[in-house]
Amino acid sequence: MEFEHLKGKLPVEAKKAMRWQSIFTHSLWLLATAGYFLLVHFFDWWSIIGWISVGLLVVSFIIYTIIAPNVYMNVYSYEVTDTQIDVQRGLFIWYHTKIPLVKVQHVETLTGPIFRKFDLASVKIITAAGSVEIPALGQRDAEALREYIARLAEVDDEDE
Repeated sequence: MEFEHLKGKLPVEAKKAMRWQSIFTHSLWLLATAGYFLLVHFFDWWSIIGWISVGLLVVSFIIYTIIAPNVYMNVYSYEVTDTQIDVQRGLFIWYHTKIPLVKVQHVETLTGPIFRKFDLASVKIITAAGSVEIPALGQRDAEALREYIARLAEVDDEDE
């Protein structure tokens, strides 16, 4: 069975932002591992734990910094119609979420320091059953999508 993507795709800047987020996270992991090796030196602890951490760090870095952003860009898609929001994502397990607009309770945009550097934001759609996030859209596109969904779902803007 062929998997058909929806119309909305993530911008190219999303890949760069995902890589920078991964580099930041792995830098913290590297600092913690270096700290462990420092403790090994002073307290005669087992160094094998540090080497296992280094091995896992390298594998994780390759997966989450090099491979995952490319794959994520190809498997993530979304579409907003007059009646529902469709979000598709996944690699080994495909998730296809459909949210009827009448069920939307709240819509918000989220951005962090790395996303702001690349002028990106995420749109989070909240219902009584949970929430779905459309990540790493352009800042203006995210705000326009938030307003469009709020208007279609007749959601009051609580931010203003």
